[in-house]
Amino acid sequence: MRTIQRSSAAAFLTLSLLLPALSRGDEPSAHHFDIGAQSMSSALNEFARQSQQQILFAPDVVARKFSSPIRGDMQPLAALTGLLKNSGLTFRSTPSGAILVGNPDESHAASANARSPEAAHQPAAGNPPADLASVTVEGTRQKEILRRQLTSYIWSITQPNGAPLGRWQRYAPLCPLVAGLPHDDGEYLLKRLSQIAAAAGAPLAPEHCKVNLYVVLTSQPDALIKAWSNRDPWMFDDRSHQGGTIIHRFLNAKTAARAWYNVFYTGTDGLPEAMMSNSAHAWGGIVHDLWSAIIVIDASRAKGVGYGQLAAYIGMIGLAEIRLDAKLGSAPTILQLFSDPEKAPSQGLSTWDRAFLKALYNTNPSDKSQRLAIARSMTQEIAP
Repeated sequence: MRTIQRSSAAAFLTLSLLLPALSRGDEPSAHHFDIGAQSMSSALNEFARQSQQQILFAPDVVARKFSSPIRGDMQPLAALTGLLKNSGLTFRSTPSGAILVGNPDESHAASANARSPEAAHQPAAGNPPADLASVTVEGTRQKEILRRQLTSYIWSITQPNGAPLGRWQRYAPLCPLVAGLPHDDGEYLLKRLSQIAAAAGAPLAPEHCKVNLYVVLTSQPDALIKAWSNRDPWMFDDRSHQGGTIIHRFLNAKTAARAWYNVFYTGTDGLPEAMMSNSAHAWGGIVHDLWSAIIVIDASRAKGVGYGQLAAYIGMIGLAEIRLDAKLGSAPTILQLFSDPEKAPSQGLSTWDRAFLKALYNTNPSDKSQRLAIARSMTQEIAP
């Protein structure tokens, strides 16, 4: 089996997004857009940020709708047209420059109402459009809805019972190895993993590091894992995994992807778990530090999956201790890649995924309310 370790070119890579300044002319200048497929409300939120334009919509109108991905340099209205493709929604511009998004009839009525000088003084016939203050993207109600959705997403994908969240630490920085791919494909995957880690703020080891994240693609995952377990039993540290039940599920899983995390338990003062006092245990003062992880992908079930999506999926489950059996519902996340591929972002990590990883590595791991802190950080990142 060919293996490809991290090269110096894949070490510390930083991504930057340069947004052109807003034109002061009559026509808005082109902007660079990078918005993946996701829930319509979060996509419109991101569009407003990247286009620097005010977007107005009613939350119930865009509920249970998903956006189409848009990427590239284009004018805002052309980008919005692509974003709303196949959603059944349309938009109208008001004289003030705001954009109203809604169903065709409603959006037309709202636009006409906005143009009428009497609109501010006379109620519209029939069902009037919602008050603009209640439908702005920046509205408190919309942010609260988003925060609740993100909180549910966080609790779904992390370990049950409120267990501490596992992540890589500075004393054990990430050092990945890829096996089972041709050289160029393996180098691409490693480069993307490094980019995802750098963007999240995860610690990356320098060149010639000791491997601690093993990524293996194989058409015979059961045989490979069993042979690996027999040869190197310490790679599957099961001392704290429910008396062997978790390793049994890992060895016999029939899913397209499997992830095994070896965790080092420390207290908030940095002491190993064995040296912690009973009071520290009682107060839940335990931190989960990842010291190695194994990701096995069934290559026969990954056919048709693009390397961009695969790299994003591996990055998501490789940088955090993720539950692969999570009930994701309609959450816009790359974790849907094998369970519900049509809902997975076509180009990689979603806005939610990027915000989660960034918040995970920028919140206090010893805080018992870290999940709530992550939800607040993600809300601010997605809907500033």
